[in-house]
Amino acid sequence: MRKCLLIACFFVFCSFISAARSETGYTKEKFTLDQAIKRALKRNHALLSKEALVEAAIKEKKAEWGRHLPNINLLGEAYRTRYPTAITPIGGIGKFPHFSKDIYLYNLSLELPIYEGGRISKQVKIAELEIKIRESLKRQTIHDLIANIKNTFYLAIYLKALVKAQQKVIYALKREYKDASLKLKAQKIAPLDLLRIKTQLKTEEAALKGTKESLKRAKHTIAVLMGDPPHDNFLVLGKLTEEKFLPPEEKDLERFLLSRPDISAAEKRVKKAFEKVSLAWRKHLPSVELFSSYGRKAGSGLHHDEDLWEIGLRLKLNLFSGGTVSAEVEKARAEFFSAQEDLRQKRLEAMKEIKAAISELVETSAQVQRYKTAKETAKEAYRVESLKYRTGAGTVTDMLISQAAWFNAEADYLYALYRYQKAKIAYEYATGRIGEKWIAKR
Repeated sequence: MRKCLLIACFFVFCSFISAARSETGYTKEKFTLDQAIKRALKRNHALLSKEALVEAAIKEKKAEWGRHLPNINLLGEAYRTRYPTAITPIGGIGKFPHFSKDIYLYNLSLELPIYEGGRISKQVKIAELEIKIRESLKRQTIHDLIANIKNTFYLAIYLKALVKAQQKVIYALKREYKDASLKLKAQKIAPLDLLRIKTQLKTEEAALKGTKESLKRAKHTIAVLMGDPPHDNFLVLGKLTEEKFLPPEEKDLERFLLSRPDISAAEKRVKKAFEKVSLAWRKHLPSVELFSSYGRKAGSGLHHDEDLWEIGLRLKLNLFSGGTVSAEVEKARAEFFSAQEDLRQKRLEAMKEIKAAISELVETSAQVQRYKTAKETAKEAYRVESLKYRTGAGTVTDMLISQAAWFNAEADYLYALYRYQKAKIAYEYATGRIGEKWIAKR
């Protein structure tokens, strides 16, 4: 009996611990930035869609290459005519064919392209370029996904740090409110001083609630990017840091452009448009194919059947098409020109993005140092004003003003760190290096 009681107590205790962990969030899933990116690369639906398009382009190339091979068809027919028709052709003088209303026929035919003016090879090459374009677009999606994950993840870390800073301010205000309540009972301060502290406390509590809701929305975005329904039942791990930034040299900018998947895709589109011009022009050239067929034809009751076969070469040359081919060539040339101009514009925009990202990094790095110093100054000023108020040498107004300045300096410093991380992400994205590590692992 005692053993049963001990076992029951043990299970009750385990259940209590499990419930306590659940309530405190102990069992929540935890993600570092790398873990979130890794999960997103496996489950994000936009990326999975791009991978499927790459696979479709590979199959398209296979289909185009298959046109080099012979085309073999089997034909079977069984039909009845109104009047008897010849089953086989006349075989010679005095040899008349058999007639029947019922006709049965099977035929095996073969067609093999011998010369197509290079059109099949061009189609294969265009299909290969389409594969490369879609692979570049897939890399672009990876870059976009990683940039979005990083931006939102660092936003969540910033909001998480801001929550801690606000909680620290609220704790300090509650302590001041408690001391002020005791002073009011001793009639050492006016009731208005206590109301001012209470008002400031409620203001900070409302701000804390807003920050927590913003953090929740950021987590919802992270969850969706990882391929999950929007939820916030997980923890983000990490902190905002600053690293020394050395601006790149001008000669490195061209290398950065070559690393960008959107530039790569635009270059492939130019090559594809050029190949389409060549393909359209090659429609002026003739095509030659080998054809052959073998079968048997019979009449009613499958009687009087006879072999039917043929073999030969077929030449096809377009002599006049109403200007259709020439128009297609001009259309392809216009599209080639458009692709060239699109590439030039993308290069200019990419160069602008790189320089803007470098400028933003330099600016935010300086802002971090500025707000770091301001934060330390404001913290010390609040300590002094709080001490003066407690000893009766200062006013509650001065203390609250210094407290607000301290929190604002803390918030400005955190926001400066977040802006620096955003600028760093923008720089990595603009230079095409944001997904290097992850693409190499795939």
